[in-house]
Amino acid sequence: MAYIAKTKSLLSLLLLTFNALIFANQPNRTDVKGWMESSFTQPDRFFFSLRYNDKPLAQLVEGWKSDQITRRSGADQLERDYIFIDPATGLQLTCSCTLWENSSAVEWVLRIKNTGKRTTPIISDLQALDLVTGRQRKDPVLHYARGAVCSWDDFQPMRRVLNRGAKMALQPGGGRSSSDFLPFFNLEQADQSGLIIAVGWSGEWRTEFSADSSRATRIRSGMAMTRLVLHPQEEIRSPRIALIFYQGAPGAGQNLLRRHLLAHHRPKRNNQPISTPLFAASWGGTPATVHVEDCRKIIEADLPVDYYWIDAEWFGTGKWHQTVGDWRVKKELYPEGLRPISDLLHSAQRFFLLWVEPERVCQATPWYRQHSSWLLSVPQAQRHYNWGQSQSEPDWVKWESLRNQICDHDRLFNFGDPAARKFLIDYFSQLIEINGIDCFRHDANIGPLEFWRAADAPDRQGWTEIKWVEGLYAFWDELLQRHPGLIIDNCASGGRRIDLESMSRSTPFWRTDYPSNTEAKQCHTYGLASWVPLNATGDVRPMTDDLYSFRSTFSSSMVLDLSGIGAMDLRDPKLVRAKKLLQQYRAVQDYFLGDYYPLSCYSQAADAWMAWQFNRPDLGEGMIQVFRRPQSFLESGTFPLVGLEPEASYLVRNQDEEAVHEMMGRDLMEKGLAVYLPERPAAVVVIYKKKR
Repeated sequence: MAYIAKTKSLLSLLLLTFNALIFANQPNRTDVKGWMESSFTQPDRFFFSLRYNDKPLAQLVEGWKSDQITRRSGADQLERDYIFIDPATGLQLTCSCTLWENSSAVEWVLRIKNTGKRTTPIISDLQALDLVTGRQRKDPVLHYARGAVCSWDDFQPMRRVLNRGAKMALQPGGGRSSSDFLPFFNLEQADQSGLIIAVGWSGEWRTEFSADSSRATRIRSGMAMTRLVLHPQEEIRSPRIALIFYQGAPGAGQNLLRRHLLAHHRPKRNNQPISTPLFAASWGGTPATVHVEDCRKIIEADLPVDYYWIDAEWFGTGKWHQTVGDWRVKKELYPEGLRPISDLLHSAQRFFLLWVEPERVCQATPWYRQHSSWLLSVPQAQRHYNWGQSQSEPDWVKWESLRNQICDHDRLFNFGDPAARKFLIDYFSQLIEINGIDCFRHDANIGPLEFWRAADAPDRQGWTEIKWVEGLYAFWDELLQRHPGLIIDNCASGGRRIDLESMSRSTPFWRTDYPSNTEAKQCHTYGLASWVPLNATGDVRPMTDDLYSFRSTFSSSMVLDLSGIGAMDLRDPKLVRAKKLLQQYRAVQDYFLGDYYPLSCYSQAADAWMAWQFNRPDLGEGMIQVFRRPQSFLESGTFPLVGLEPEASYLVRNQDEEAVHEMMGRDLMEKGLAVYLPERPAAVVVIYKKKR
C-alpha cells in the first residue's frame, strides 16, 4: 500500500547517527535504508550535488520546501522521492530512490524541473553522486576496467591504490558510455568491506575519485559537462547511480553486482527475463537464396541456434557504411523482401535478428534530404575520421574512440526532438512488423558527443545530450512496448554503450569489434564477466575451430559463423562436429548466470595459464574453465575453488571424460582442483554438482 509522508522542512526529519559510509558494526549487511534516510537529515550529507546560480545546493536548500513520497513497488522494493522546491524561482529537485530491503543496494535518479514562470538561473556541475567515505586505516583500492577499445585490451581489469592526495577522473570519451572505460567501479576499503558504484548514462559521464589525508575518498559522478538554464516547464534528469555495499573481498562485491544486474536490470521478452541465446550470423550483402539454404540446413541438422542474424548491407543502393539513411531492402538481393526468411525461422520456433544503425545518416540518402531539420551536425574542426585504417596502427584505439565520421558529412539523428523520435519509432516499428524481426540489432558507429555539444548555446551546455539520451531510452522503451517479443542487441562498434540504463533494455551481443584472436577472447571474458553477466562473443566457428579456440569463446551467449552450411550434407564431419561442440556448450551455458571467480591472474602472455569458475549456489552446480596457452611449458596446475559448501560432497567430471570423481567441498576449496593438460595449447571444462 502506498503512503505519503510530508515534512515542512529538512530539520524536522529524524536525525540519525551516521559517521561512516561503511557500517563497521554490521558485518553482514549495511543498513542501506538508514544510510539513505540519514543522508537527507542535513544538506551537507546529501549524496548528490549541484550549483545553482553559482552557489552550492547545500547552502540553498535549507530555505526550500520539502516533501517525501514513499511507495512499495514489490515485496521487498521500496521507492522514495525526496522533493525540494525553491520558492523564489520554482526550481524543483526530485531525488527518486529505490532500495531493496533484502539486499545492500540502492539506486537513484535526480530530476530537475522549472515549475516557475521565468527562466531559471544557471544550473551547473550536476553530480548525481557526490559523497565522502569514512576514514580508513589503509589506502583504499579502486578496481575498474577498460571499455570496448577495439583491441586485445578490451575490458582489461585495472587497479589503482588511492594513497593520500591521489586524484583520478575517468570518462568514456566520444559520448558512448563504455568506450574507453566501463561505468562500473569497486572501491575496496579496509576491514574487508567496500562499495560498488554503477553508472547508468548512455552518454558522456565522468567519475572522479580523490583521497584526503585521512584516506577518506570523495566520489563524484555525473555528466562530464552541465551548465544550463531551464525555461518554464522544462525538465532534465541525471545519470542513474547504483551503490552496492559489501563485506568481504572485492570479489564478493563483484558478485553482488552481477546478482543485482540479473535480478533488476535484465531485459525481458514477453514479460520474462531473456534467455541466453545462440546466434548464427551472416552478412546482409548475401542473396536471400543463400540465407534460406543456411536456415534450412540449421533446422534440418537441429543445431541449437536460436536466432539467425543478418548483418549490414541488406539495405540501400551501395556499400553499407555509405548508405545508412536509406532503409529500403535491396531488391536485387531480396526480391521478396526479408519476410520469407523470418517466416521460415518462425515455422521452426526460431527467431530473426536484423542489423540497423538508426542514429547515423549519410549524405545523399533519402533521410539526409527529407529530414535535415532533425539531423545534428558536427563542425569541421571537431570531426574525427577513422575508416579503413589497420588495427595494427599505434593510434588505432584513440582513433576508434574519437571517430564521429565514417563518411564525410555524416549527421546524427536527433533522438531528443519529439517529432524526430516519433518518426523513428513509427518507422522502425513498421520495419519490425513487416519483416518479422525478433531481435533489433541497434548499432552506433560514430561518437555523438561533438554533435551534442555543437548544438548547445553557451547557457544550455548539456541540454542536447540530456534530451538525446532520454530520447534513446524512450525509443527503446516504445519499441519494446509495441513488440513484447522483441529483444534489442546493443552494439556500438562493439560494446561501447554498456551501462546500467542500456543494460535494462538491451544486451551487448557483439561485445567487441576485436573478436578474432583466441587469447584475446579469453582476456575479454576474464575482464567483462566481473561487471556484465550477459554478453556474447563473436566470430565463433564450431565447424573449423579446434577445441582450444572453441572453448576460448565461451560466454553467456555466442555468435556463430556457419558460413557454407547451406551446401553441406547432414553427414558432413564438420557439421556433425559442430553440433557436438554446441551441445557441450549448451550443457554449461546457464552456469554463466552464476557467481564469477577468476582462478588465475589476468595475462596476455602466450606462455600463461588462465582459469575461472562460474558457480550456481542456487543449483549447487558450476564449472571451471582452464586454458594452457601455446607457449606454456607447465603441464599442470592446481586451482582452489570458491563458494562451495565445505561439508557437501560434489561429483566432479571433466567434460571430455566419462569418469566422475566425488570430492568434498572443503577439499576443493582448500586443496584445490588439480588439472593436467599435457598438450599445448589446451582447454578443459570441468563440471561439478553437489551430491543429493
